Amino acid sequence: MRKEAAPSSALSTPTTVGKLFVCFETKPLVATLLALTLVMLLWNLPPYYQSLLSTTRPCSAPPLTSVASVTSAAAITSLLSTNASLPYTATPVAEKKYYSAPKAKPSDPNKRVFEAYGNAADLFVKMGAYRGGPTTAKAYKMLPDWGYGRIYTVVVVNCTFPFNPNQDNLGGKLMINAYYGESQRKYEKFTALEEAPGIYNDSKYHPPFQYEYLYCGSSLYGNLSADRMREWMAYHAWFFGPNSHFVFHDAGGVTPEVRAVLDPWVRTGRATVQDIRGQAEFDGYYYNQFLVVNDCLHRYRHAANWTFYFDVDEYIYLPDGNTLESVLNEFSDYTQFTIEQNPMSSVLCLNDSSQQQWGFEKLLFRESRTGIRRDRKYAIQAKNAYTTGVHMSENVIGKTLHKTETKIRYYHYHNTITVHQELCREYLPLSAKNNVTWFNKLPYVYDDNMKKLVNTIKEFECNTIGNLHRN
Repeated sequence: MRKEAAPSSALSTPTTVGKLFVCFETKPLVATLLALTLVMLLWNLPPYYQSLLSTTRPCSAPPLTSVASVTSAAAITSLLSTNASLPYTATPVAEKKYYSAPKAKPSDPNKRVFEAYGNAADLFVKMGAYRGGPTTAKAYKMLPDWGYGRIYTVVVVNCTFPFNPNQDNLGGKLMINAYYGESQRKYEKFTALEEAPGIYNDSKYHPPFQYEYLYCGSSLYGNLSADRMREWMAYHAWFFGPNSHFVFHDAGGVTPEVRAVLDPWVRTGRATVQDIRGQAEFDGYYYNQFLVVNDCLHRYRHAANWTFYFDVDEYIYLPDGNTLESVLNEFSDYTQFTIEQNPMSSVLCLNDSSQQQWGFEKLLFRESRTGIRRDRKYAIQAKNAYTTGVHMSENVIGKTLHKTETKIRYYHYHNTITVHQELCREYLPLSAKNNVTWFNKLPYVYDDNMKKLVNTIKEFECNTIGNLHRN
């Protein structure tokens, strides 16, 4: 597993696939052009080329300096590359420039467009662009998904400026030059981000943020169960409280039935469903989930104090009477913390279970092996993160905490999210509550912590969105 070096507050020379040159082009009618942004990109190059990304700034600008607040850009490349230096110098004008005009924006702001530039398998595909704050850190390239051998892989690039490039609020553009190879004779040029006059608002990048907690979901795909989605949403809307928001990414898994479950929460402002089905055109790891979670990180990086990353078959739980507020206050000196898993059987139930019960109401047997490594999920203070991943971020400012199991955990109901029939397939006598049950050579113990909450969750759902889904 390849790891990228963490960002530093000192001026150092990071390494990358090719070369990253920073220089910002001005337009005659714009006084200061925006360049402090995140750019989500898919970057595909033939295997015999090294890749080269160029963003531009005024060539007369002073040398770059590192500062505390950050913003990021992401690219996706087909080449798991060797490292090369990152000179911070302006690029000479290339001889063969292909200007690509941006696509028209859809009327639905949650319909995500993947803008492809280049020939054949696409040199560059832009997902989104975001300003990350008044100023940013040095130019810096990161690989949050370590390649994984697909046609496209995620690269996150920070664009750096020693000043607020739109401080006078007159607007500006970030232009990207994407080169086909080490030679600068041929490249694609396009507008990554445009900031209109008067739109910059400095207060947006400082607390208090809009939410206390934000959920960034991975790509939703496959034949998802509307019942399981209903239960998950009701539980976590209760768990995180009214000052929270949920962002889902539909990669084909939000069927009309699932949409009907989520729509009441969308209408009340508790959830957003983004249509990312266009990502299927580009072969990335697991429905481009690394691209999606990094887009969510930067799209909402100043929307909440804490951003949580976990899946829709996983339920966050606070043991021993902890409260979420007290736990996060205790963890406030850390940029991120990871959460240990409680793996639950997806088939074992007591023989008094019924079809009318919710999934976490009747799946009550926890796999009880100890001393083994299990997958973890995590929460992060997004304002201090450069990139994110599925199980944690490896590119943050600040400390990471792992020893959290006495404060917060998550229950994982693996292989249940696509089950549409009865979940219970193996029934146990009531005596199993007091014994270890061996199933498929694994030990299970009775754990009804989640069941104890189910009546509270059902009442909360009814009071919050009416009796639309009430059993």
